[in-house]
Amino acid sequence: MSDYILLIPLLVGVIAVLHRSKIFPNIVRYIGYGYFFVLTLVFIIVRERISSLYEHPPIPDMYWEKNSNWADIALLLYLLPTVVIFLILCFFWMKREQELKEKILIFLFFVVVLVMLFVYAFFFSMTLGYRP
Repeated sequence: MSDYILLIPLLVGVIAVLHRSKIFPNIVRYIGYGYFFVLTLVFIIVRERISSLYEHPPIPDMYWEKNSNWADIALLLYLLPTVVIFLILCFFWMKREQELKEKILIFLFFVVVLVMLFVYAFFFSMTLGYRP
């Protein structure tokens, strides 16, 4: 279960943004909560099934291939909606602000979030989708 600790920061961040932001209607929030909850359950269940199929040493190359492919798919399914949520949020903030200084700060916030997601994707891929 300690393999999945890496999922907590992303889930907490996305759920906090959905919960605190007033631009998303309640139905979108609930769909977002459900999507990330179901995706997390499916990811963990499928990854554990892959591990249980190949639990006896020596671990064949097929395990690494399946595990890596599944982690790449899950990473895409996690990050695309997350980026869309932050894009919508930043566009809404930009539209609302009138001063150039405020818009630059919002843009910098978005760039920092994208860099953090890139770093997160790297760690996700290295820990959950590692292939020697």
